[in-house]
This record gives sequence, structure tokens and C-alpha cells, in this order.
Amino acid sequence: MGMQLKESVLQARRLPRNDDLLMERAKLLGRNDREVIEAVFIRGQSIKSLSYMMGVDVRVLRDRVNRLAKRLASREFLDAARALPHLADTDAQLARLRFCHGYTLKQLRTHFNVTEHTLRRWLDNVRAQVAMIRRMSKEVAGGAVTAYRRYWESASQDT
Repeated sequence: MGMQLKESVLQARRLPRNDDLLMERAKLLGRNDREVIEAVFIRGQSIKSLSYMMGVDVRVLRDRVNRLAKRLASREFLDAARALPHLADTDAQLARLRFCHGYTLKQLRTHFNVTEHTLRRWLDNVRAQVAMIRRMSKEVAGGAVTAYRRYWESASQDT
């Protein structure tokens, strides 16, 4: 018999095996996704029993769990999660919805009531901010907070 789903997904996606750390990441997901992650990875509930309770096909739920695990382990998710406290409110909301909750571009356009062009430019800007925070947090002692403060202090002195 192969590994249990929990162990195989955790290994394949390189998710943390520490339940507290996994739940901290899951807090950034939507409520329904967080509850699925908690049920499967924290409480060890089987996909089959969970799918029966939810009234969905087992394969659909298994695919959903795999997609969620992939998102939780993605570099984009981790970088956005670390950058959220340092972004402006609207930028942080966009980053949370796109990278953490997994909203599609269509859902984001509807949510923010903007055109596709505007949304794509905005996402590019947020991605650039997240990448800058990531780079600076690696280069500066004290992490992202110190790096971001130094960046904005130097930017405000230039103007």
C-alpha cells in the first residue's frame, strides 16, 4: 500500500509538516479552502468521507486539495503572503485575492469593477512590488520591514 494522501501531497508539494505552520498559511486562503485544508491535512480526514459530507465527487475534491496544496507551496503565494503587511491596502487586497485566494482575472475584474487592461497593469505593479520586497528582504539585515522602510525613505528623499 502506498503513502497516505496527506503524506504524499505534503512531500510532493514540499508543504510544511508542522500543523501550526500549515494552518498559518491556510489562514490566507478563503474560508472554504481553509476548512478543506484543515480537515484533510490537520485532522487527517479522508478525501472520500469529506467528499461524501460535502456532496461532491471524490475526484473533484482530490483535485481541489492538490490545487490548494500546490498554491500553498508556490513561490508566488509565499512571496505575496510575506509582502502583504508592506503593501498599500488596495494592493494588498488584490494580492491576497489573486495569489492567496486564487481568484481568476474575471473574478477580480468583477470584484474591483475595472477593465482587463487596468487589472493587468495593476497586477504587474503589485508583482513588481512583491518581487522588490522579496529581493530587499534577502539583501538587508532585519528582513522585509527594514528593507521596505529603507526603500521608501530613499524614494522620498529623491523627490
